Amino acid sequence: MMKNKWIAILLIAVLASLPGTFSLMVPQKVEAQTASASMTKHSWQVSFTEAIKESKITDANVYVTNSKNKKVLATITLGDDKKTLIVSDLAPGSYKLHVNKEAFALSGTKTASQVIPFTIIEKLEAVKSEKELQQYFEALLANHSQKELDYETSVEMASNEEKASAKDASTTNNQVEGVEEGDIVVVKDDFIYAVKDQSITVVDAKDPKNLKLATTIKLKGSQYISKLALYNNLLIAIGDEYLEKADTSMLTATLYDISNPKNPKFIREVGQEGYLQDIRITNDTLYLIGNMYTNYWMLREQKAPDLKPKTFDSLEGKEYKSLPLEKISILPNTMDGTYSLITAIDLKNGAKTTANTKGYLGGSSGLYMSENALYLTTPIYDGSPDVPAAGRITDMIWMPRTTDTQVFKWNVDGTALNFVGTTKVKGSVLNQYSMDEYEGNFRIVTTEGNMWDEKNISRNHLFILDENLHQLGAVKDLAPGEKVYSARFMGERAYVVTFKQVDPLFVIDVANPKNPTVLGELKIPGFSNYLHPLDDTHLIGIGYDTEQRYDANSKRNFTVTTNMKMSLFDVSDFKNPKEQSSVKIGGKGSYSDVQYNPKALFRNPEYNYFGFPVVLYEAGKGDEIVYKGQGAQIYEITADKGIVLKGNIINESTGEQFENWEQLVQRVIYIDDALYTVARNEVKSYNLKDFKPLDTLTIK
Repeated sequence: MMKNKWIAILLIAVLASLPGTFSLMVPQKVEAQTASASMTKHSWQVSFTEAIKESKITDANVYVTNSKNKKVLATITLGDDKKTLIVSDLAPGSYKLHVNKEAFALSGTKTASQVIPFTIIEKLEAVKSEKELQQYFEALLANHSQKELDYETSVEMASNEEKASAKDASTTNNQVEGVEEGDIVVVKDDFIYAVKDQSITVVDAKDPKNLKLATTIKLKGSQYISKLALYNNLLIAIGDEYLEKADTSMLTATLYDISNPKNPKFIREVGQEGYLQDIRITNDTLYLIGNMYTNYWMLREQKAPDLKPKTFDSLEGKEYKSLPLEKISILPNTMDGTYSLITAIDLKNGAKTTANTKGYLGGSSGLYMSENALYLTTPIYDGSPDVPAAGRITDMIWMPRTTDTQVFKWNVDGTALNFVGTTKVKGSVLNQYSMDEYEGNFRIVTTEGNMWDEKNISRNHLFILDENLHQLGAVKDLAPGEKVYSARFMGERAYVVTFKQVDPLFVIDVANPKNPTVLGELKIPGFSNYLHPLDDTHLIGIGYDTEQRYDANSKRNFTVTTNMKMSLFDVSDFKNPKEQSSVKIGGKGSYSDVQYNPKALFRNPEYNYFGFPVVLYEAGKGDEIVYKGQGAQIYEITADKGIVLKGNIINESTGEQFENWEQLVQRVIYIDDALYTVARNEVKSYNLKDFKPLDTLTIK
């Protein structure tokens, strides 16, 4: 017994020394996790660390009182997890939820009755005072101190009125027509603009046989560019700038007049504190969306830090200013020390009007935008352990896990942002392509759980919400034990790829938002990271091929990725989707940016060309992989002929073990009948018909 005791103590000491990895829990009282406010159009909810007996949800055990401590009528329901109470049908006002201890389904753990105050609001209001803002962060600080766990969530664009260029040229692969997302390479009037760290390379490509460096736009030494976008004669450079004196970072948008591409003129710089989430341009407006984490821990030292985000606009001077309180709101159903910051800039008339920045307490990591609405999403982490902290010592080790996704919606009209509301859906969202808006309804695909958890297997869901984020319909528990690897919405159809050992492609009818239905399913080896529509009845899938192997130790089969794979799916018969054509690209270890960043997809509608940068490897001895070369590949893809390789623009290895980062092709673009590959240190041109090389421009 003594020996076991010392082993347990030693294990605790070792685990406690691991930075930020584990938290140790002992049996404790029931705790509630909730936000202080919700809106009248939505429900307020609270999650407990212990389950609740549904039979005990009666007026005697679970009820709501108003500010005068009188019971009021409210609809109270129990969530699917049996730990969440959902309260609805309340008028605006201040309330308290009472949950007597008899309502909890506890097994030996001491508990007490719970009384949780909350507020129902008519619309989102601005913070009224510095005191209110400080009280919000003090409540956060107290919450973190009580739970001992601080899990910080990690934080996963040209106008529709722009005049058409006289020549045909590449455009950004945007998700939504009319909503520009920007990229690291953009093209306008025979000039190529490419990001390179703290500068923008401008290449004169009027003559593809004689490429010239037109100019280099250099930004500040502390400013790194991550994205470019175009609007009429404006070039917009999005970057991050670290301010050493203030010990913070600014997300910046720098605008240039490129009427004369060889001599760009600085117009304006706008910034907001924090880091980039993404940008969008639609209806003549640039939306700069980012996150900023406030150092409210300074409150512990009894200091009075400025808890408001900083902004900057060169049209208003050289000083960084704190965002006024009237521009700050606390998002309902959140309790998060992170700001979601949105700056809207009117790009008409040379983008010389005032920028509008709004700060919302409640961070976000996912983004989808239509021409009329902005949706932000954030994961909701469940920090409760799977089992009580009794029994084995290892049962006391736990980590937060994502269980749900919170969705926030704004209606947008130019620089005006109107907050609509928020809701929660089960599971986590993969990326922006798992979200969509159609005829005013919002569609979202999620994965709930972990596909490697045999006790609580993963499940996949599709939810359809109305314009006020109320659920209309859903497809639940799709492909148990697997997770979503890609999704694409095409009008009245949704296509979802899940994976664990094979790749099921699901075709889902979403024409009736109240009754979405799975029409068909195709199972093939491998999986697609990205789905791209070819036409109304064909999809291109880009991902990996896989193979099954056997582990003699565990006596189980397991799946490994091999070569890249591109497939053409025929979904004309929705109930029987088919893999019409496929190609294997390279060998084991081969990859392309397009698998994780759809902006890397090259498209030319005249020739039905699709292509992407690629790095080729092949299997060597044992688990080794051998570098074979890098460059780009161009395919002709049609419903009649399938997938045909047309251009294999590969710089083959001459003995190198790995690819050269400076020479890696970042993007493939075209201007008229010339194709260009853009790398950090060179731009190459080729004939678009036969892919014969024309010229090389070295960039120093």
